[in-house]
Amino acid sequence: MMPEQELIQILMNGGANVAFAAFLWYQNRDQQKRADDREAKADVKERELRDRYDKVIIDLQSREDKMREDVVKEIGDLDKRMTLLEQKLEHISKVVDEIKARFMRVG
Repeated sequence: MMPEQELIQILMNGGANVAFAAFLWYQNRDQQKRADDREAKADVKERELRDRYDKVIIDLQSREDKMREDVVKEIGDLDKRMTLLEQKLEHISKVVDEIKARFMRVG
């Protein structure tokens, strides 16, 4: 950096060009700050959107997993009921066969 005295001398002797250069420097710095602020806000909004998107996906996956578990459980229950029904039908068939056999002996 320049010593303070040299900087003051340049500012005093430079006239309008130095003042304009200082204005441009200040304006550039201000615009850069605004651009950085806009970028930071955009990053925050993007992060919020990603978080919401991730939450929706997790919720949908959870629902799908729950539905899959429910379907598997219902199929298992139906299989058990069908097996019991099959056993009862076999028992009824045996009883009917026994009744037929008794009628054949009697008749």
